[in-house]
Amino acid sequence: MGLTIKINVEKTKTGYSAYAEKFPVYTVGRSFVELKSNMVEALNLFFEKDGLKITPKDLKM
Repeated sequence: MGLTIKINVEKTKTGYSAYAEKFPVYTVGRSFVELKSNMVEALNLFFEKDGLKITPKDLKM
């Protein structure tokens, strides 16, 4: 896709939370792997109307 999306990650008592810096997309996960997967899914839902497909390679965490 060529788009790099900056993601801010925070450690919580139950795992991790994250949000995209420039887009209203937030998610959580019990592990970092789950968090990353959830973020890709959330971003794909957000960009679905634009026809964009986000992959883990598009994330800068």
